[in-house]
Amino acid sequence: MDEDERPESRPLPISRRQLLAAGLAVGSATALGACGSGAVSTPNPSAASVAAAGDVIASAVPSGTPAAGGSATRSSSGAPSLPPDVASPIRAENALLGNPGWDAGRVWGQASVYLGAASVGPGEPIRVRATGNGVVSVEWYRLGWYGGAGGRLVRVDKGVKLGGHPASSHDRVTGLVEAGWPTTLHTTAPVGVRSGMVLAVLRDASGRSVANAPVVLRPDPTDARRAPVLFVSAACTWQAYNQWGGTDLYGNYGSLPIKATQNHRAAQVSFDRPYYLDGGAGYLRRWELQFIRWMERHGRDVEYIADWDLERNPDLVNGRRLLMMAGHPEYWSRPMRARVEAAVAAGINVAFLTGNEVYWQTRIEDGPAGPGTRITCYKSRTADPIMATQPSLTTCRWREAPVSEPEAPLIGQMYGHIVKRVADWVVQGQGHWLYEGTGLSNGDALANLVGQEYDTLFPDLANPGTIVLARSPVIADINNPHDPGAHPSPGVHNSTVYTAQSGATVIAAGTFQWPWAIDSYGDRSYLGVATPVDKRVSRMTRNIFDRLGDGPLAP
Repeated sequence: MDEDERPESRPLPISRRQLLAAGLAVGSATALGACGSGAVSTPNPSAASVAAAGDVIASAVPSGTPAAGGSATRSSSGAPSLPPDVASPIRAENALLGNPGWDAGRVWGQASVYLGAASVGPGEPIRVRATGNGVVSVEWYRLGWYGGAGGRLVRVDKGVKLGGHPASSHDRVTGLVEAGWPTTLHTTAPVGVRSGMVLAVLRDASGRSVANAPVVLRPDPTDARRAPVLFVSAACTWQAYNQWGGTDLYGNYGSLPIKATQNHRAAQVSFDRPYYLDGGAGYLRRWELQFIRWMERHGRDVEYIADWDLERNPDLVNGRRLLMMAGHPEYWSRPMRARVEAAVAAGINVAFLTGNEVYWQTRIEDGPAGPGTRITCYKSRTADPIMATQPSLTTCRWREAPVSEPEAPLIGQMYGHIVKRVADWVVQGQGHWLYEGTGLSNGDALANLVGQEYDTLFPDLANPGTIVLARSPVIADINNPHDPGAHPSPGVHNSTVYTAQSGATVIAAGTFQWPWAIDSYGDRSYLGVATPVDKRVSRMTRNIFDRLGDGPLAP
């Protein structure tokens, strides 16, 4: 398949971690309503604890476990295989007429909008909360490929009048900011539309796109057929980085009083507010959209949920063969992690084409805007009041006491550091199926694929039979205040794969720049270094789907 794609769209805001590293602050007035341009951030190599390239850890797979590598037909999850001669429903969806309006005429700052939920099921209520001047239309687009248009217009709500809004609320203990805006438009989620990422676009009378807001359209729970691949969008992490209103889980940009953290950052954030970046779209265009476009372009048989659905709608995981994550899923509640661990134990494969995942424990809690609309993360065992009574729920790093549950036994490896410069992916384990058809050999490099943060192998925590697929030297910022805490890491990036006792395969890329190498949309650079689209990374992605997910598709 042709992997070359034309560049589309203007550059996007740079990463929030770069904003933090640069020490920039955003005033409270700006943070309170504007959709600003965001920013970017940036460890001493020491390979003492890193296994030799291509090593299999702990020498052998447990007795009775299939050889490491995984199979699309071996899974015990119960998901049916897709015969090669049966077209994917996603292929049929993307044969429909597309419309590039979802990304056209963007003029941010004229309005603000949010939907108050990470995901919605077909026919469920949606309360659009928006402010601005005049009358707009709300256009609803399902994002995908659609012959390069990138989206399909599935509904339009016309004549929506905008106006002012009450002042947002601020909790002086946790730093929680909630907009609390009244509902501008009562509507329902599209029915008869394939599960996917949906973008609501506010368009004024002159045709300008003045604000937008994303939401995941979940699969219909009554549908007897389930796609073998389930893509999990990292909405909780997007919210952790959302500085709208002056606070997020990283900073206090408006000098607001926050008792729990000595005024440094919020300990709670809410879905009851717009995303600060990209006109209300948050990190959709930055961290996940390229991967979504790739899946839809190639007709992969996939459905979509948000990460909070791992807790709120866990049954949607049943009957899958592959859970797929891309971008940056850093913030996880205990039920979210437990659901994925249970999936692996049941034989469902998992692909973490991500970095710095399952890092902070959170609690998803109800708020005035609805169930599950608040995320609590004190980032401190001493500050979190729950530690005294329920220490296992303390919102600190998963790897730290009193939780003491490192990420590695689930992922295969875990967070290392922030990079000072984007690094090349250096191949190991050349005979593994991941590299089939790529022509890559040990020592070959894939340019600028490792960043903005990276994961690394900790041999003492590795699962039996773990295979190292990449070992890439990284210049890491070991003095960065966002260090990994316990288990300090060397300046070496790894990618790993292991086979669980259930037969499930778990593969981890150890970088959240993977989507940038498979689709040309938007700004795919970090600290001024761009990641080129690479056909070999696309083939590796295809190999993962073919082997662990929906199987080979008809040409």
